[in-house]
Amino acid sequence: MDNNYTLLNFSKTDKVILWFGFPLVGLVLGWFLPSIAKWASTLPWVPFQGPLNLIASYNGAWVSFITMVLGLVVGIMVTLFSFHESLEMTIYDEEVMLKLRDDETILKKEDISLVFIDGKQIVLLGNDEKELFRYKQELNRNTVGTAFLKHNYLWSEKAPFKEDYKKWVVDCPDLSPAANALFKARKVAIEDGNDEEVFQLAKELWKLRVSVKEKGKSQYYR
Repeated sequence: MDNNYTLLNFSKTDKVILWFGFPLVGLVLGWFLPSIAKWASTLPWVPFQGPLNLIASYNGAWVSFITMVLGLVVGIMVTLFSFHESLEMTIYDEEVMLKLRDDETILKKEDISLVFIDGKQIVLLGNDEKELFRYKQELNRNTVGTAFLKHNYLWSEKAPFKEDYKKWVVDCPDLSPAANALFKARKVAIEDGNDEEVFQLAKELWKLRVSVKEKGKSQYYR
C-alpha cells in the first residue's frame, strides 16, 4: 500500500465544532440545569417531573457545579459517538478503504466501475453496475468528487439508476428467498433504529448483488 492517499472524514472545522461545541453546550446547559429544573417543575405539563423536582430540591453552587461536570461528560460522549458513527474513507490509487465503527471494507480499484453521491450517501458500483458499498457521509459533493478524481476513479455528478429502484414488499417475486429474508430482517432493524444491523444486512444483500436503499422506513431495491 503506497503513501499516496486521501483521507476523507470530518473537516477541520467540523472537528473543532465537535470537540469544543458539544462539550461547551454541555457545560452551559449543566450550569443552568438547576434553574431550568426549578422553573420546569412548576409547569405540570412538562414531562419528567420526578427528576426535575429532585434536581430542584437541592440548593447551593455545588449543585450547578455537579450538573456542569455531568454536562461536560455528556458533551464529550456525544463527540466520541459522532466520530464513532462517521464513515472514514481512505482513497489510494489502487484501492479504497471504508471504515465504519469497527467494520472495515477494502475495495480494489479494478472492481469499482463508478463512484457518486446519492442524497448524502456515498455509493460505489461494481463492474456489474450493482452496489459494492453505500452509506451516509458528511462531506460536500465537490470535496468527495475531487478526492476520487485525484486518484483516477470514475466519478459521476449525478446518481444513475435512480428510476430503476423498486419498493420492496414482503416475499417480493423479483428476489430470491435469501434476499427476501434479509429484507425482512432489515425492515425490523430499520423500525428498531438499529443502524449497525441495517448496515450489516445491506452488506449481505450486496454479496447477493442486490442494491438497496431506504427512504424513511421503506426499502427499495435494484
